Amino acid sequence: MQLRQLEHFEAVYRLRSFTRAARELYLSQSALSRSIQALEADLGQTLFDRSTQAVEPTDAAEALIGHAVDAVAAARTLVESARLLRDGEGGSVAIGTGPYPARPLMTRAVTALSRERPGLQVAVVGGGASDLLASLVRRDLDFVVCDTSKAEESSFAAEIDSEPLPAEPLALVVGADHPLAGIPEPSPAQVTAHPFVLPPPAPVGRRVLTRSLDPEHRATRLPFYEVESTAACLELVADQRSVTLVPVSLARQECPGRGLLFRAAGHRQATHDGIHVLRGRTMGASARIARDAVLSQANAIAREHRSWQRAAGPGWQR
Repeated sequence: MQLRQLEHFEAVYRLRSFTRAARELYLSQSALSRSIQALEADLGQTLFDRSTQAVEPTDAAEALIGHAVDAVAAARTLVESARLLRDGEGGSVAIGTGPYPARPLMTRAVTALSRERPGLQVAVVGGGASDLLASLVRRDLDFVVCDTSKAEESSFAAEIDSEPLPAEPLALVVGADHPLAGIPEPSPAQVTAHPFVLPPPAPVGRRVLTRSLDPEHRATRLPFYEVESTAACLELVADQRSVTLVPVSLARQECPGRGLLFRAAGHRQATHDGIHVLRGRTMGASARIARDAVLSQANAIAREHRSWQRAAGPGWQR
């Protein structure tokens, strides 16, 4: 069995076509077919059903594809690590991120990488935790930064290892002329009388949000809207009617320029993000460098928040 045969297996499996796989691999279709046949002979298993017009993986292929992808990835990691040891440049990493880590944590991490590792190619993919974790299990992403509870509740939980990041308090954000801005200490009932705008899938569910804002667990009708990102949430808050929750670091960064006000949302409102990796998968050198950058920036944000908290006064902040 040769590594190139596993690469051929992965390409045919992914593209569901010998023709497209051969084109991608710069091989003739007959050469690719011979390579797959030789691999099937080595494994003693038929990998693809060729009895229909479409190329469909067999049950054996479904069971073995993960091992093949990991073997190919491990070989690429070896080459990448050697290159990084030699000249400190090159490599690529794909990272998934939930809506709250996207800004400013991931933007800061990418900025640091662009400064310290300018040759490293970084792809940051946003989305819901379930989709990102599914991509992680498919080996499309090197790691995912999202809420740890989403990973624990995922159907992929047994396949994922998680490393918690420092929790960051959330800030309640309103427009400068919002009715809440004139209330030094708004009550939960006063807050929940206004529409909440959060990115989908909302990091804080409607029921949890209501319960955390109202510790007496009274029945509270909470208007609730979802828009594409924290940036869009902040734009909508400028309507002077709605409110949103974002990490304090993002509120400190964005609110002054947008003419918005913010205050701590309460001790129950905080991020609970972590770095999630596929269990048993060797992390490549580029992925380790990117993970370390995320960890470093998360710790820096936590330190900056403690310093800001000591200096900040009570009530609404600009």
